[in-house]
Order: sequence, then C-alpha cells, then structure tokens
Amino acid sequence: MTEDTIPHFEIGDALAMRCGNTLTASFVPGGSKIALSAYRPVKWSTPDAPSESAGEEPVLIYMAQETTLYTEPLLRSLLAETNAAFTTLQVLSQGPKGDAKKSIDYLKISRTYRSIIRCFLEKVEHAKKSPEVQENEATKERHTEAIYTFYAIECLWNLFEVLYIQQQHNQLIVGELLEWTRFHFPDTEDSATDLLLMAEEASECDNYWDTLKTLVMLGQLDVTRAILSQHRKFNQTVFQTADQVLKSMPVYQDGYAMQKFCSQWEYWHVDLERKLAAHVFATEPQLELLMQLISGSNKHWDAELVKSQDWYEFLPGYLLFTRPACKPFELRIAATNWINRWSGLRPNWKMTQLSRMIMQLMEHDIKLFIYEAQKLGDSHWFATHLIDLIYHSGQLNSYFEQQHIDLPSLRFSMIFEYGSYLMTSHKLWQLGIDYLDCCKQEGSAAIELLLTRIPLKSERQAFKIIAMAKERGLVNVEQSICKVLSKRAYADQRYGNALEWAMRSKDVLLVTAIADFILKHYSNTGVMLCPDVITSIGARMFVSPRLVFLTKYFEFYEFYRERDFLSGAELLVNLLASKITPDYFWPSLLIDALPLLESGDPKIFAKETIAILQHLELELVPIIERNKLNTAKFNNQSSKTVFSDYRVENVEEILDLMRLACARNLSRATIIENTAPEA
Repeated sequence: MTEDTIPHFEIGDALAMRCGNTLTASFVPGGSKIALSAYRPVKWSTPDAPSESAGEEPVLIYMAQETTLYTEPLLRSLLAETNAAFTTLQVLSQGPKGDAKKSIDYLKISRTYRSIIRCFLEKVEHAKKSPEVQENEATKERHTEAIYTFYAIECLWNLFEVLYIQQQHNQLIVGELLEWTRFHFPDTEDSATDLLLMAEEASECDNYWDTLKTLVMLGQLDVTRAILSQHRKFNQTVFQTADQVLKSMPVYQDGYAMQKFCSQWEYWHVDLERKLAAHVFATEPQLELLMQLISGSNKHWDAELVKSQDWYEFLPGYLLFTRPACKPFELRIAATNWINRWSGLRPNWKMTQLSRMIMQLMEHDIKLFIYEAQKLGDSHWFATHLIDLIYHSGQLNSYFEQQHIDLPSLRFSMIFEYGSYLMTSHKLWQLGIDYLDCCKQEGSAAIELLLTRIPLKSERQAFKIIAMAKERGLVNVEQSICKVLSKRAYADQRYGNALEWAMRSKDVLLVTAIADFILKHYSNTGVMLCPDVITSIGARMFVSPRLVFLTKYFEFYEFYRERDFLSGAELLVNLLASKITPDYFWPSLLIDALPLLESGDPKIFAKETIAILQHLELELVPIIERNKLNTAKFNNQSSKTVFSDYRVENVEEILDLMRLACARNLSRATIIENTAPEA
C-alpha cells in the first residue's frame, strides 16, 4: 500500500476564477456523482446587486464521480462470491450465542472470505497477463490496483483472524504469525526452492547464505535444515552440530504443559549461547552468523534488519528465538518495542497505510484500524464485512464497550451505506438488496426508493425486480415499475403489453388513457386493438370504469361477429344505460344499434327501443348542442368533444336516421308484442 493521499482534480473554469476560485457542489440523486459549478460567495457586506459577470457567461456544471474497482466483470465476481458468505453468516447468527460450535463456524466464515480473496487474486493475476488486458492501459491499471488493494486486505484479514477470531487468547501465537509472514513474503521461499533443486551445487551460489539468513529470520527452520543438509561440508562436525541445534529446538504443540515447554526452551537457548561463547562454529563464519541469529543476538539482528522490506517482516521470527511463549495480549508491547527499534535503524523510513494498519492490529487499536480500513480503495468492502463478522462473533464486545462505541449501530451504518452503494450500480443492485435486508425498516425504505431507480433494460429484469418487491411487500415499487413498462410499451406501439402493465400498476388514469386510445382507434378505423388481451382481462376490468366499458363493448363486438344478435342487443342496451359510456363514443354505440333496429325480425323490444330513443335525445343531442355553443361563444376547440366514426362522415346525420329507425322498430315490436299467438 502507498501512503494515502487525498484525491484531487483541476477545474479550469473562468467564471469561478473571477468569483474568487469558489465552487458550490451538490450530490446527484440516485448515484455517487457530485455536481460542481461556479459560486459567488455572499457575505453580510456584499451589495444586494447582480455581479459584474451576471448573464455574460453560461454557468458550467462539472460532474465528479467516485472511482471504483468493480468496472470489470472479473472484478465484480468477488462481490458476488462474498455476498454468499455474508448471507451464510446472517443465517448462522440466528441461533443462540455462546455456542462453541458456532465459534468454530465463525472461524470457517472468516477463512471462507480469505479463500475467496486469494482465489480472486489468482484470477486477476492470470487475467492481467492476457493480451487483451496488456493492450488496454486503463484495464491493466484497474487490474493492478485491484491486486494491490486486495492483497493488502487479505494480509490484514489474515492477521486479524489470527489475533482476534481464533479461540487462542490463552495460547501461544508465534506459530500463527510465522505462517502469516511466510505467506505474505514468498520471495525467500521461492529462492529456497531453487536452492533445494540444485542439491550440492546450491552451496556455490552467491545468494546461498543470504537466503539461509532470511529463512532463519522468517522462522522457517525446517527449510533451513534441508538446505544446510545439501552443503558440501555437511558431514563436518560444525555442520552436524548446527543441524542438531536446529533439530532440538523445542516447538510448542497444543496440550503441552506451558511450564515444561518454557523450561525446555530455556535449556536449549542457554546451551546454544554456551556453544557460541565457546566458538564452536568459528571455523564457518557464515554458519556462526546463522547461529547468532537463532540465539536472538541483537547486534546481528540489527545488522540484518536494514535489509528487510517492512518493519513487521521479521518480527515473528525474532519472537520465535526470544519470546516463543508470547501470547496475544503481550504482542502489543513486543510490537511497539520492535517498531521503535526498526525505525531507529531506518530513520528515513515512512510508514505506509498497510504497515500502519498492521501496527494498529498488533497494538490492539481496533477503533483506529476500522477507521483506516474505510480509506482503502475497495468501496468499503473490507470494513463492512469485517465489522459484520466482529459483531456476530462477539469476540470484541468488551473492547467496544470500553471505547464507548455502539457496535450494532456501527455495523448497521456500514452495511446500510455499502448496500446503498451496490444498489446504485446497474450491475450490482441484486447484491445490495441482501445487505439492505439486514437494516430492517431503514433498509426496506432504501430498497423501495432505489429499486424504482434501476434502469429497466428488459422485461425479464422487470419481472425480477417485481418479484423482489413482492417478496418484501413493496407494492409501490411494483406499481411504479409497471407504469414505466406500460408507457414504454405504449411508445413502442405494443398496446397489448401496455394495457397489461397498466392493469398490473392499478393506476386508474393510465388504464383509462390506454382504454380511451383503444376505443378511439376502433371508432376511427373499425379495428379492435389487442383483442387477445381484452378477452383475458376478466375481473381486472374493475380497475377503471373505462376498462369496464371497453371489456363489455368487446363482448358486444364478439356477439355481433358471431351473429348472436339477441345477446348482443341486450348487452348494447345495458351499455347505453350504464352511464359509463364516454362522450366521444356515443355515436359509435348508437350506430351499432342501427342495424339491430332496422332488422325485419325485431331484436330490440319496444321498451328498450324507447330507452334508446331517450339516450339519443338526452345524451347525444345535448353533447352536440354543447359543442356548438362552446364553439360559437368561446371559439375554444379544446373544449369540444371530438366525434368520429369510420361508418359516417357527419355524426349529426345519424340523429334523423336513428329517430326513423327507432320509430320503425317501435311499431314492429309493438305489433308483435301485442299480437296474441294463434290458437
């Protein structure tokens, strides 16, 4: 990790320069953008008058957006995999706390997170070597940054797991720290592997003794013995003695009595110092130097420390040879003393963010560590998942209480912010829902707000969002999405889909508008749009009175096509009396009645004929007269009811035709109804 710096950028805005190089900014809703523009600072002494540049130049708005690592599909795969581990942890936390088995499960969850990170790093390393990435400088830089960031995260998580998650606060910690440094400083191990493959010829290499010294300082004694055994002089007494020293060094194992181990180690250490004092290894200066390092000689360690990459590289190895019984709570003092010693040897050294965070972990300063973790360029991925694991495991509850930190509130705020960030991404919003689900009412409100802002690319995506909204009881989200899809389908002239989505939205105005369009289209062209959809409406027609009228009129339309005139006539009369007929559709409805009235075999009885005549005089005629009055008085064409029907040119002509047809049908129906059947 490099030293953290504040991101900066330059804006060459002439208007802002004249205003004193001042800008104003505001967050753009629905994302992580900030809108910047020139701003004239107003004080109490500023004259209440326009500035000199007012109206002369346009105000330019600059959009600044936070950069993110997760622009590539491969980089986003990490978020998807860790989301599954996060969800598993939430399920695990539902059981009773304090169970030993659950503590082991928390350790498994932590190791799952780390294994995901390691697998991710391998994939990114492999992808970075591909020609596609190498040719694209921006993509290559993103891959490099991702490797850099998540390598540091894995290193920190591993150390945190060793110090705080594993149930070993009363046990020794040096062995775990040695494994930690071995994994994160692999260069020496690679060199050791090369030497082992060279067999006896390895002792002739220039880096032979330097590699052995580094292995000793890293605490890798087994590898050291293996390389020494390949030396051409290994059969000599001095090498055999050195090998015996390494072989006989006590190593603590679980279940071993602590007092007995300390006694054995002290005896071994005194014996080694006695051999060094007797110059047993003096004939081989390089071998003697190795033994001095193993004995913990400060003089020789200081000479080699200046070659180390960072302050913590050789700390576990030094503890192995000086304080092998070091426990977690003792590590704070040891780390503080070590870093002071290392800084004295490297006066020009500057601590990086990774070095600083490792120091905070070893010094048990978790509060500052979490603060620093939020500065990593991972969009708070590490801090969020780690604080969630801390909360569920309960390992540090006493620490947070002592620091007067409300751990549940801290976890809530971090998960809420991280989930909201994912929801603002068009490709990560599904992951964000799982995090916001953990935030109870606030999370539900955020989901309801953010789901409606997701750009809908397909109906498949819309169905997925609607299903998630239904699962959480977010009715408003479902209705809002349905309205958007309905209007989109209407604009694309897919009127059947538009009507379906409008009915699902239960928006009365939208359903009425689409039903009006279908009715007007029929009255103008005689073509009924989307008949399959209208047929399947069923009980959903009660969303809107206009949809009820459309559905019932379509039933009449079908009766007429099937030549079921009696059923059609009955339904037509009911529609005329229903009081839900739109004004513009009265001519079409009455014209539909004309063939039934002119039928030689009356299909409409006398009473219904009188009702039709009443509708003609009391409904259609007043509308026509009102249109004439509005046109003559106000010349307001927008207030007119536009009549049109594909079967007639002038709607007013049908008045006389309808009156005549009603009279004829009334006479025929009256005669038939009042004529007694023949005996």
